[in-house]
Amino acid sequence: MPNITLSKKQQSFLSHVNKGENVFLTGKAGTGKSYVVKSAIQLLQNNGKNVVAIAPTGVAANNIGGQTIHSMFSLRPYGVLDYACCNFLKTEKRRLMNKIDVIFIDEVSMLRPDILDGIHWTLKKNGCKGLDQIQIIFIGDMKQLESSIDDNTRSVLLSVYNGVEFWFSETYQRLNVKTVELDEILRQSDEDFIEALNHIRDGKKHEYFRQFQNLPQKGIVLAPHNATVAQYNIDGLNQLPGNEITFHAEVEGNVKAGDFNLETTITVKNGAKIMYLANSKNNPLINGTLGIFKAIGDSYFITVDNVDYHLDRVKFTKIEYVLSRDGKRLELQEIGSIEQYPIKLAYALTIHKSQGLTFDEITLDLSLPCFSRGQMYTALSRVKTPQGLTIITK
Repeated sequence: MPNITLSKKQQSFLSHVNKGENVFLTGKAGTGKSYVVKSAIQLLQNNGKNVVAIAPTGVAANNIGGQTIHSMFSLRPYGVLDYACCNFLKTEKRRLMNKIDVIFIDEVSMLRPDILDGIHWTLKKNGCKGLDQIQIIFIGDMKQLESSIDDNTRSVLLSVYNGVEFWFSETYQRLNVKTVELDEILRQSDEDFIEALNHIRDGKKHEYFRQFQNLPQKGIVLAPHNATVAQYNIDGLNQLPGNEITFHAEVEGNVKAGDFNLETTITVKNGAKIMYLANSKNNPLINGTLGIFKAIGDSYFITVDNVDYHLDRVKFTKIEYVLSRDGKRLELQEIGSIEQYPIKLAYALTIHKSQGLTFDEITLDLSLPCFSRGQMYTALSRVKTPQGLTIITK
């Protein structure tokens, strides 16, 4: 891990973690949450702690190098959870649960209160230490994307809890959680832009963004709706000459392409705009790098800043926690894999799929409006500078 000077708030977070306290790490987009969380996990593991990293979705779990909440605790994937519907676990899984010292839960803006209670109930139902006996680190920005909850689920939740956020759970009230809010923006530096973003984050409007309306399209298009994104990508590909090239994924075990933001089938052409979806060990390519697809014979490349980088199929693995042979440590074990070229068409991307990414230029297409809390802020905060922003409205 590179040697980066930590802010006072980041140092405070690590201090609370090192003392064994429960912490909610929050802060605006681009304040360095991911980096300091990796530092905290490394710190605890160096101290001999058994650490589990979990998240509400497959993509979020993959980003933190862990497992989904539902998979880890065998939670029912539908309906509102209660004690009765939490499962009895196999002996080996119970032994694993009893070894957990610390749990990191990422993207908690998408964590419902019944899911957090469901984790606690599952542990207690199986004779394990409950969440009130395990150190817990919550990570996320509550002003970003929330859980996808239909009206029926929301009404049931509100008949049980005082809200749909995780902190309304019965369990959370007993955890004595310390909140650390990172407030130093590392992604953006333009003060006017940051101030306007803060208004959007708080659910307000700001005249600042009118200047970006209906400028020439630039960079990747972000849009709230899947249909809008699909049409941009279809149109972009159709406008190119030449034959289509299709790549099919090789899937083994219990895994879905969506867990890694991948696609089972990728169709491209020479000159197509694509995004790289992994962090390469051999070159500067990282998850979110934009470039142009190039085919030379049977060899394939992504061109970034006039440099051609060779594309190879990459094997992505889905993992779950297991006990080591000596029964003392928690280890990650592969339960499935998908092998595919780590690319996707990048004329457009949904706002949900853009969370966690950073771009030099974006065009935000609001022809169809945002439909959930946090979408607008998530989209606008993806771009580094206001010079890289265009907004399309009706």
